[in-house]
Amino acid sequence: MSYKKLLTVAMCSTIAISALTACGAKQEEASPAATAADTQKPAATADADAGAKANMPEKPKELTIWPDDNADKLAVITELAKKYTEKTGIQVKITPTSMNNQKEALTLDGPSGKGPDLYYQPGIGDLVLKGLVQPIVADSQTLGAYTPESLAALSQGGKLYGLPAVIETYALFYNKKLLPEPPKTMADLAKIQQEKTNAAKQEYGFLFDATNFYFAWGFLGGSGGYIFQNDGKGGFNIGDIGLNKEGTVKGATLIQDWFKQGYLPKGINGDILGGLFTQGKVAAVINGPWAITDYKKQLGDDLAVAPIPTMDDGKHPTSFIGVKGWMLSKFSKSPEWASDLAAFLTNEENAKYYYQKTGEVPPVVKVLNDPELTSNPLVSGFSQQIQYGIPFPTVPELDAVWDPMANALKFISEGKDVQSTLNDAVQQVQDKIKMSGATDAK
Repeated sequence: MSYKKLLTVAMCSTIAISALTACGAKQEEASPAATAADTQKPAATADADAGAKANMPEKPKELTIWPDDNADKLAVITELAKKYTEKTGIQVKITPTSMNNQKEALTLDGPSGKGPDLYYQPGIGDLVLKGLVQPIVADSQTLGAYTPESLAALSQGGKLYGLPAVIETYALFYNKKLLPEPPKTMADLAKIQQEKTNAAKQEYGFLFDATNFYFAWGFLGGSGGYIFQNDGKGGFNIGDIGLNKEGTVKGATLIQDWFKQGYLPKGINGDILGGLFTQGKVAAVINGPWAITDYKKQLGDDLAVAPIPTMDDGKHPTSFIGVKGWMLSKFSKSPEWASDLAAFLTNEENAKYYYQKTGEVPPVVKVLNDPELTSNPLVSGFSQQIQYGIPFPTVPELDAVWDPMANALKFISEGKDVQSTLNDAVQQVQDKIKMSGATDAK
């Protein structure tokens, strides 16, 4: 079974939200990041049940974790770490470190023994290639608590390197005071853009961070684009890059047209669109669940969430599905206990508490089935979009894509020729992959 189908089946069978029972289909591409067998088998046989089993080694005095440095979420992690200490007697040293800086810091600190046992990352990326992770120590009972797609996102080569904490995609936020019903199609969206855009007053029908590849991908992939082609074996053909082919060009042309018509302002970014949206100047925006708290404070009950409108051919925009999780450092001297801590931080009770405090949704089956989530219309809006989303390709070569595509989208927003701009971007991606030592970039 392909990973994309596995993802859809898993979400539809485990999340009791009406949108997901209808089942339909960041990545990709229509493509598996791992086989069903890879996602379902444990990466190691040792137990991760708080040390109750006899095969757990002697407890360390201390474990070190690097959570992201977001203050609100850090407070929750600190609470959970204290609970773990109360339960096991193991002290947990918390060193807040931006996710963007963790890989570089671990490369320096890990070999010298100054790094963490666990660190927090949005997917596996090139962590295996760089030698920064080791397989998590967990049994099948522990792993059975999580959705298969979330485990696949933290796996490479059939080995699991972390435990998932948050699953997310982006969707359409809208202000019910300005837009009583969300747009269902691109035609609906175009009408809203025409009727509600007055750039002179900084009023817009619809905004999104269009030069950010993460957000733009929904329209590029929804138009038939792909990043790396599925190799038919549960992986990707890195030599077949689709970022300058017909589907991607079609999606990028749509985005460029929105800039040309003045529906998207030059220089648009997340801060600008968020500010205008909460001021009541924008009817709808695309963003992720991390924005719910801020938007809700400003808009109250006028805030709503819906799937992104369908493309002209009826297909859905393929938003990226991201999984953030606790990765087991290659340099941890207590991998069994570090894995145990990761399991504790993400177990049913603590995952639900984390959701209650942060609004971020954990990929824990029983929490996803909890009425507190299933009855929340804001959460269910994202759950509807997830069934059309695509997970990031779990290959290190993905890192070569981000900067060239960000630059390409900026040039496209400024009116540069779409095809030639994407051709240049793909050449840059290929060059970066070759420089990294890969041999199958063509």
